[in-house]
Amino acid sequence: MAISRSDVRTLTRRSMEMGARVLRGTLHIDADGIRIGDTDLAAWLAEYAGHEFMLVAATVGRSVVESDLKSCNICGRDYTGDHCPHCAEARARLRGN
Repeated sequence: MAISRSDVRTLTRRSMEMGARVLRGTLHIDADGIRIGDTDLAAWLAEYAGHEFMLVAATVGRSVVESDLKSCNICGRDYTGDHCPHCAEARARLRGN
């Protein structure tokens, strides 16, 4: 099951703030092995050999309803329309409007 981009960004940001490492990219499984983006997953996981390890995987997807959603480049929230309402509100507040 896929989760929204904003939820994935929140999960990623919070994980990184706690010191977790994060990989992002398209999953490829072929004769050369398993890669996420350009990173060899087996080599990446080998760094954690001998340690207790927890893996969280999230598939980023869009539902039919989300097809008109855009992701804000500033705050990372998903929105519809021309401008991110969260950032627009913050700009107005900072300008005293």
